Amino acid sequence: MSVQLSSKDRLRTFILLPLYIVFFILLLITIIFVSFLPNGKYLATKLYNFFGLSGLKVAGINLKVSGVEKIETTKSYVVISNHPSTLDIFTHITALPVSIRFLTKTELFRIPLLSRVLKLLGLPRIDRKRAQINLPKINDSIQRVIDDKNSIMIFPEGTRSNQKTLLPFKKGAAHIAKQFNLPIVPVVTHNAHDLMVKGGVWLKSGKIDIEILDPITDIQNYEVDELTELLYQRVNERLIF
Repeated sequence: MSVQLSSKDRLRTFILLPLYIVFFILLLITIIFVSFLPNGKYLATKLYNFFGLSGLKVAGINLKVSGVEKIETTKSYVVISNHPSTLDIFTHITALPVSIRFLTKTELFRIPLLSRVLKLLGLPRIDRKRAQINLPKINDSIQRVIDDKNSIMIFPEGTRSNQKTLLPFKKGAAHIAKQFNLPIVPVVTHNAHDLMVKGGVWLKSGKIDIEILDPITDIQNYEVDELTELLYQRVNERLIF
């Protein structure tokens, strides 16, 4: 998918992107440092949330969020969403009123410095090729997220779609919700698919709408396949609205 860029967007990218990379590295170091302080976990989470907001500001994104009142901030959830853009990490960290921890692919844990920060923040690690073998470790890391009163964020498409239409949903979110008896919050991202696609680095300014849908609380009334299909339907019907 091609992204149409203005001269202002190109200038922003050339100037701000290198600066943001330096900022990101310094932020990782700062998170590691504050983890040794009293209330270090709390301070690290605040910096993690600031990372989300700062990414949107640098990219020139105007974020509009609806449905925040549907989430109880004292609860943990499985949050799912469509995944049309590289920007989705920044938008979801910023938009949701609960602190989320992404189910993170194991490749990112091989990057020096970043790996340390991911572990400090408690992001669950998943090796998709060995998921069944490593299931006990995955479950332990998810339980720690819940114990810390955070929520699990999953993109059921499994990869960025780079488009408005959905890819098929994988079953992981339904499995986790049922196993840990967590309500599921479906979230829909609008307008992000033409701002920054997978592999893209251009900072194209624009508006992204995040729509938080009604939580699904009666998850034990569904089989995994049924719950996965329900999630797909809930998100898809808002995309074509």
